[in-house]
Amino acid sequence: MDLDEIEQPSKPDFRRANGAPMIMVDGKNKRLSRPSSWGKILDDENALVNWKIDRACEGVAKDPALQARYSAVKPDDRAAFKELREVAINAGRGDQAADIGTALHAMSERWEDPADDFQPPEQYASRLQQYSETLEEFGLVSEMIEYQVVSLKWEAAGTADRLYRNIKPVMTPDGVIHPVGTLFVGDLKTGKKLDFSLPGYCVQMAIYADGTLYDVVNDEFLPTPEINRDWGLLVHLPAEGDECKLIWCDMGVGEHGAGLVKQVKEWRRSWKNVAPYGAYDAVPYEPSTEVLMTAAEIALGLFEEELGAEEISLDTEECIAYISTRITLIRDNPEATQLLLRKWPEGVPTPKKGLSDMEDIGKVFDLLDKVEAEYGFSFDPSDPRIIAGVTSSRAARSNIGGTES
Repeated sequence: MDLDEIEQPSKPDFRRANGAPMIMVDGKNKRLSRPSSWGKILDDENALVNWKIDRACEGVAKDPALQARYSAVKPDDRAAFKELREVAINAGRGDQAADIGTALHAMSERWEDPADDFQPPEQYASRLQQYSETLEEFGLVSEMIEYQVVSLKWEAAGTADRLYRNIKPVMTPDGVIHPVGTLFVGDLKTGKKLDFSLPGYCVQMAIYADGTLYDVVNDEFLPTPEINRDWGLLVHLPAEGDECKLIWCDMGVGEHGAGLVKQVKEWRRSWKNVAPYGAYDAVPYEPSTEVLMTAAEIALGLFEEELGAEEISLDTEECIAYISTRITLIRDNPEATQLLLRKWPEGVPTPKKGLSDMEDIGKVFDLLDKVEAEYGFSFDPSDPRIIAGVTSSRAARSNIGGTES
């Protein structure tokens, strides 16, 4: 039996914008996230990623046609590699297993519809019967199946699997006994294991529990019954197995996780979306000459005040000798040398070509300071700019305005 024969005709769904659901709020279109992907940020995907890599390797290894397709892809064709990754993973795990799980999920919807005379294939009838018996044992019925929900609080919209109603009192893990008629969000999973994505499922159901029913045909919110905000039910009905389990999910934990995800989303948006560099982006440091001069002038003013406005003088020969020593050290780093050559002040001679003017010396000191800071050179304590009589913690180097003694 083909999957198309099992599935019901497609139902109305949210309008989409690049895959994201769209709703109408106060006469305006609003683009939201999907609850099913909201909590993925919190999943520890190390084991899942390794599993996918193993399945992809297995898929490529046993399929010569897939090997040929990989060989034909250009190294920079990201779209082609993305498509092939999914093909390889499915080939490694077996498309059949994934298709059966999807089909069983679709069958469960028809199975619970009293108006549908659906007769499932024999090999799946026992699994669906077990699902019904489990719900009956715990006193649950499906009040709604595949219903659309919008949560403006979390800016998310999606289709929830089930809304269960209890037909006998139910006690949740916190010891609270809920009266008949209590509504719990439910999520039906048909995969073999739940290990990799439980945090995401919990967040997803918390968003559904917070949401409001939505009419996707007329784009309008609907009256919504009171839904339990403390607990949700995860129904694990593996396609290949012999049991059906109900798992309580703490909606408080889910809401906490949703809050963490919201903070991460806002942080990521702020990182790049605030001009010119982003609120938290790394901004290149390229101070102007005016900034450098102001800093030097402030430093000079502070130390002149501390020293009683004494005249600050620099010895020309000592400065030139010190500059020569620093240039020699910089030569050991080719990149630093290239930067020094590119940025050397126009019209200023080198020490060997007659550097002598104190203003030119100040410009060279500025450049050396920048190059050394860029490449992590340390300053020599014999720097002639260190003003005598000032403690090392307050020592100032003045590159501008010195006078020859």
